[in-house]
Amino acid sequence: MSCINDIPYEIMLKGASPKECEDFIRKNSDEMYHVPAGYKIRGVMLKGAKTIPIGLKGDTIYFQYVKPCTGLFVLKLDNAGDEIDKLRSEGHAD
Repeated sequence: MSCINDIPYEIMLKGASPKECEDFIRKNSDEMYHVPAGYKIRGVMLKGAKTIPIGLKGDTIYFQYVKPCTGLFVLKLDNAGDEIDKLRSEGHAD
């Protein structure tokens, strides 16, 4: 399993509520998906509620991430065409 610090992400929102994260992702994405907790992006397991929002725009992914003892974040991962293909092929679309 990978660590979030092993991938080149950008923090877009921090210390937010689940609704604020989802609203941010929806507003900044062209496609919206909800994946089950435990879904992996580049080997990093997403934790949280029953489903976790992920948004796509071009070759960028926006996703909600829980940092223990810190809270909820929305992270941006550029050049993520491989992950976008995986997400679309698994059929988690809203």
